Amino acid sequence: MRTLLTQSLAVLMPFNVQELNDSTGNYYGINQISKNVNIGNRKKLINGNGFVFGVPGSGKSFFCKMEMGSVFLSTYTDNYVNPLEMDVWSLDPNDSKGMVREKGEFMLGLCEQCIGDSLNSRQKSIIDRCVRKLYIDIARSKEKYIPVMSDFYDILMAQPEDEAKDIALSLELFVNGSLNIFNHQTNVDVDNRFTVYGIRDLGTELSPITMLVMMESIQNRIVENGKRGKATWLYIDEFHVLLNSEYSAKYLQQLWKKVRKQGGLCTGITQNVIDLLQNYTATTMLANSEFVALLKQANTDSSKMAEVIGVSEAQLRFVTNTASGMGLIKCGSVVIPFDNQISKDTDLYKLYNTNIHEIIEMKKHANEKC
Repeated sequence: MRTLLTQSLAVLMPFNVQELNDSTGNYYGINQISKNVNIGNRKKLINGNGFVFGVPGSGKSFFCKMEMGSVFLSTYTDNYVNPLEMDVWSLDPNDSKGMVREKGEFMLGLCEQCIGDSLNSRQKSIIDRCVRKLYIDIARSKEKYIPVMSDFYDILMAQPEDEAKDIALSLELFVNGSLNIFNHQTNVDVDNRFTVYGIRDLGTELSPITMLVMMESIQNRIVENGKRGKATWLYIDEFHVLLNSEYSAKYLQQLWKKVRKQGGLCTGITQNVIDLLQNYTATTMLANSEFVALLKQANTDSSKMAEVIGVSEAQLRFVTNTASGMGLIKCGSVVIPFDNQISKDTDLYKLYNTNIHEIIEMKKHANEKC
C-alpha cells in the first residue's frame, strides 16, 4: 500500500476542479489547482463584456496586455477626434433613424463634464434644441458638412436664454481656449487592428471629457465593424472616473448593452471594487458581465465582490495576499484560480512590464553588459 500526499491524491478526484478549456480562445494563465492551461473564449459567452480588478501592482495592466496587445496613439501628436462627427449623408430632417437623438444624449453628457455639475432641466432642453438645430439644418442643406464644436458653440450663443450663454461660457475653454483639442475634424486612423487612445497626460480637466469623446468615436467604429462582420474589443482603463457623472455612467451602461449586437466586447479596468459597488448603474453592469478577472484585492473589497459575482468564501483566498499576476477568473459559470505569471527573462515580460523599478533595473543590467 502506497501513501499519497494531498496533491497526488487530488489527481484521483477528477470532478474536484473546474477547468477553463474552450477549443478556441485566449490564454489566461495556468489553473492554480490542476496546473492545466486556461483557454477561454469570451465570444462564446452570453455577452463578452467584462471587468478586470486589481490593486496597483497586482498585474491587471499586464493581464490586459496579454489579452489585447497594443498600438500607441500619442497625445503629443496632432491627432484629433471630433465629438460631433456623424454620417451626415444618412441624416433626414425627421431623424427617422434616431441618429440626432443619440447624439443629443451624448452631448448632454459632454456638456455636463465641461460644466462640472449636474444639468438642470432648462440646460438639458437648450442643449437638446441646439443639437437638433445643428444636424437638422445640415440634413436639409444640399451642401453637407461635418460640424465641429465651434458650430455648436455658435448656435448656443444665438439662443435667447441666459442659461445658453452660461453653457457656452463653460464650453469656451474646450472650443476656443487652450484645451480646444476637440474643435477639429477627426484625423485619427482607426483602421489599425489595434488602436490605443492615450490620455494619460491630458490632466484632470480634459480626462473625463476625453474618455467620453473617445467612447463615442469607438462606438461608431464598433457599429461599422459590426456591419463588416468583425468583432471589436474595447478596454476602458480607470473605468471609475466615468462613474462620477450621471450621463457618462448612463452612456457606459447603454454601451454595454448595445455593442453586443455589433460584436463588441467591452472591458472595464479599475483598481477598487468599492468604486463600482457604490454606483447602482455600475453594479448592474458588473452583475450582468459574463467575464471578470480578479487580481489581488483588499479584504474589504473582495468580500463585497463575492456578493455581486457569486464567489465563495473559500475562493476569496486566491485574491487576498496573493502574488502579482495571480487571482480568480469568472468566465460564464466557471470560476477558477489562475496564475498568469511569466518569466522575467522573456521578451514578452519586458514588453508588457509596467513596474518602473524593474524597468530601471533591467536597463541598468543591459547597459552593464554593453
